[in-house]
Amino acid sequence: MKTRFIYVMVVLAAVLGLRGMFASADPKGDAVTLKGEVVDLWCYLEGGDHGAEHKQCAISCAKAGNPIGLVTDKGDIYVMMGMKDHQPGKEVLIDKMAETVTVEGTLVKKGGIQVVYVTAVK
Repeated sequence: MKTRFIYVMVVLAAVLGLRGMFASADPKGDAVTLKGEVVDLWCYLEGGDHGAEHKQCAISCAKAGNPIGLVTDKGDIYVMMGMKDHQPGKEVLIDKMAETVTVEGTLVKKGGIQVVYVTAVK
C-alpha cells in the first residue's frame, strides 16, 4: 500500500512537471528587430510625453507597473514584455527608459495589439 502511494505521488509529480514545461512555452510569432524609443505607455498614450525630459517620470511610471512600449520613427507602437514566463517589460527595459534602442524578439499580434517578447536589447 505504501509503495503504491509513493508510486502515485512520483507519477503525479512528473505529470505536473511536464505540464509546467508546456505552459511556459515560447510565444508564437515572427522574429523581429525593431529600433525605437522606450516609453511608458501611460504618459505616452495619455499626453504624448516622451524624450529625455520625461525620463525620470517614465522610470517612476515603469516602477509603478505601467506597461512599457517601444515607439518607432514611423509612429508604430509595440508593447514590450520579457521572454521569461510572465516577465514584465520593465524587467528588461527600465534602465533604457526614454532612450533609443534596438530590440530583438518575437512579435505577436492579436486584436490590434502588437507585443514584442524581448530576447535582446542593444
